[in-house]
Amino acid sequence: MKPALLPEPLYRLCAYFLPRLMFLRSVHGAQIHWGDIAIALQDFPTECQDLSSGEFWQEWMQRWSQLGHGYVSLANESSSEAGASMAWRSAAACFHWAEFMYFSDPVQKTQMRQSVKECFMRSLEHTELSLSTGKFMHGDVHVPYYLVLPSQRGVSETTWPCVILSNGLDSVTEVEVFAFAEQFLARGIAVFMFDGPGQGINVGCNPIDMQFETVVQKIITRLKIEPAIDVNRLGFFGVSFGGYLALRVASYLGQQFKAVVNLSGGPYLSPYATLPRRLKEDFRYAFMGGNEIEMQNIFDQLALTIPDQSTTDILSIHGGLDDIFPVTALEDMHKALGERHRLKIYPTEAHVCLNYINQYSIEIADWLLQKLAKPVG
Repeated sequence: MKPALLPEPLYRLCAYFLPRLMFLRSVHGAQIHWGDIAIALQDFPTECQDLSSGEFWQEWMQRWSQLGHGYVSLANESSSEAGASMAWRSAAACFHWAEFMYFSDPVQKTQMRQSVKECFMRSLEHTELSLSTGKFMHGDVHVPYYLVLPSQRGVSETTWPCVILSNGLDSVTEVEVFAFAEQFLARGIAVFMFDGPGQGINVGCNPIDMQFETVVQKIITRLKIEPAIDVNRLGFFGVSFGGYLALRVASYLGQQFKAVVNLSGGPYLSPYATLPRRLKEDFRYAFMGGNEIEMQNIFDQLALTIPDQSTTDILSIHGGLDDIFPVTALEDMHKALGERHRLKIYPTEAHVCLNYINQYSIEIADWLLQKLAKPVG
């Protein structure tokens, strides 16, 4: 007998994205703990330890899914509301990490993402979080959303500023995005989170809309009829490919936003052929694309022209070693936009700068708080 340990070879293999599994400390968002990683991945078969293989992610999925079902049982058996809530949160996170890079069975992936939502909502049953849910149609796609208002205690606001948050390719609203959202809620900023076409629950069911600003425009229209939201104080935040979407929103809808945050996106992507195999599958799955020629054509269509001015303030956070969105493109954009674009580069970090997530999440939220402040007088 021995305690559960993460095998050292597997630790080295997964060192880049292990910080993502821990992510930010969250009050309500779905979350795991280090012990979950050790339990799920102990004695991982050595013959499966190739990140570019389907066998690795099949084994990974089965192990995290099993742990998720264990938490479901713990939630159902708990004798307290607090215990059940914590177990449901952990179950939701486990099901997400089971599927986040699993593409072999679209039906099973969608089912696991549905389990993330169901467990997450069960975890909130006895909380005081001011959360409302709904959905709207974008073409023939159902776009579910969460609108969360800050706590009313000690605050004189009658309407709230609001940040719209966007997923990347393989994140889910209930885990990564919700963790960021809590930073804004803590500062008295409402948040609107959604699963657009090709995002969240919709990934693999319909492709990401190439004109994603049309989705965001519908969100703005929805917020205009929400009495608790001050639509004159809107911000937008996107992570990873959602960061690219943030830049797209700034380009097409900038006049409707006080400020936009781009976390590790860029105006254009690295050539499709240069991406790691699993990342190629990630993009192909989200865009429901075909061969490399077709995917490169999609990449070419996504490329944004760097403008010589901006109609909103933009904050970009980027890693100097990012192999998905070239840092040189961000530097060129910064030169073109000048004072309306603030760029922070971590020279030794890769995509999403995971080692600095705690530090820059504070800076991002504080920056947006300043930009969305109520005008004096």
